[in-house]
Amino acid sequence: MNIADRIQYLRKQNGYSQEELADKVGVSRQAVSKWESEQSTPDLEKVIIMSELFEVTTDYILKGIEPVSTTNRKTIRTLYVGFALIFAIIAGIWSFAANRFNYDEIILITLAGGVVGFGIALIVQVIGGMISNKKQ
Repeated sequence: MNIADRIQYLRKQNGYSQEELADKVGVSRQAVSKWESEQSTPDLEKVIIMSELFEVTTDYILKGIEPVSTTNRKTIRTLYVGFALIFAIIAGIWSFAANRFNYDEIILITLAGGVVGFGIALIVQVIGGMISNKKQ
């Protein structure tokens, strides 16, 4: 897919006619038609405007580097919420345990909690790295 195809694809995905896109970008309908038929290419200023309008990167419009999909963002957000809930549950258990055990046992529970927390942070880092590598 070349730049002309990407502009046309994005325009149609967002439900714009050539005239509507032209109005939003500040050019004539004929200019958009020429971009989409490979008779000309938009200048950098227009590419930036379209990237903001379509909520994609300029790299996607110019080179075809895929944008981060909202599905990936939602997945990452869900993972963070899930880990936050797990952390909250573990913190609640530790709090309950602190009220039931003596000082020496509380120190051991706290140390165990630190190890578990470090483990969770490591898992989040690894998963984030894997997702990041898939995007590239």
